[in-house]
Amino acid sequence: MSEPAYAPRPRRWWIAFLLNALFPPVGFAYAGAWKLVGMTVAILAAGAVAANEWTLASPPGVYRFGLQGLLVGSAVVALLFGAAAAVVAWRARPKDGRPSKLALLYVAPWVMLLLGNMAYGVYGPHPTYNISSEAMSPTLQPGDIVMVDGARAECGKAQVKPGDVVVFRKPGTAAPFMHRVVAGPGQTVAMDQGVLTIDGRPVARRPLGSVATANLAVRATEFEETLPNGARHRIYDLGPTGELDQIAAKTVPAGSWYLMGDNRDNAADSRVFGPVAARDVCAVALKVVYAKDERRVGRRP
Repeated sequence: MSEPAYAPRPRRWWIAFLLNALFPPVGFAYAGAWKLVGMTVAILAAGAVAANEWTLASPPGVYRFGLQGLLVGSAVVALLFGAAAAVVAWRARPKDGRPSKLALLYVAPWVMLLLGNMAYGVYGPHPTYNISSEAMSPTLQPGDIVMVDGARAECGKAQVKPGDVVVFRKPGTAAPFMHRVVAGPGQTVAMDQGVLTIDGRPVARRPLGSVATANLAVRATEFEETLPNGARHRIYDLGPTGELDQIAAKTVPAGSWYLMGDNRDNAADSRVFGPVAARDVCAVALKVVYAKDERRVGRRP
């Protein structure tokens, strides 16, 4: 039995506009401009990769105009895509064929683009992470965006050394966390009145002054801490009497790392859940690519 004929239907310019503005390149597909569909998919995919690598090479990259600027820029691009599809649809010949089949055909390129974007987000080499807690203050603040070296889906392959800030996962959780590596396999870690001790020796630290914390009623002392391998970073310390300021010595097992937050009295880290297995370390932080304090943009945490 032959398929019934369908009367030609006009390609509405306003439908093409909305489709392309919200779900590019569906508007071009609706207008029958399949070459533009292919070009759009290629441009959006290549543009996403290029923007990501540009941001890493020259922070703040795409965040140069702030998060609001990104939203405004995205809206402008969406309007341009919509307008282009509207013009094409206005000039296009009427379409025929079963509406349901055409709808699936139109949506297919956007679904492919969406799946490709999701795959790149999971397997791409330099994903970004948003900081949402005070655990790594003063190095990282809530609202910061950090670019890392290591795909989200490939934990256990990161090349780590003490001093690195790493993305890791806690056993039984899917959410990523970010702390600093302070010691590696075979090293012994302890806390003595708030002072980090590695292999029986207190880690050198230099006071930098008193600073206000998120809790304005409390002030912290900022220190520059130097690990045995020479790696330096800054920490906050509220004093020697905190819950985690006295920790018995523990040797880091083979294939594991001891992680700590830079905000020593406001971080649940290896002092709480123990050393983290290398298989659960997912990436090493490379650069801060967005921060309200522009002086920190481009720095390695």
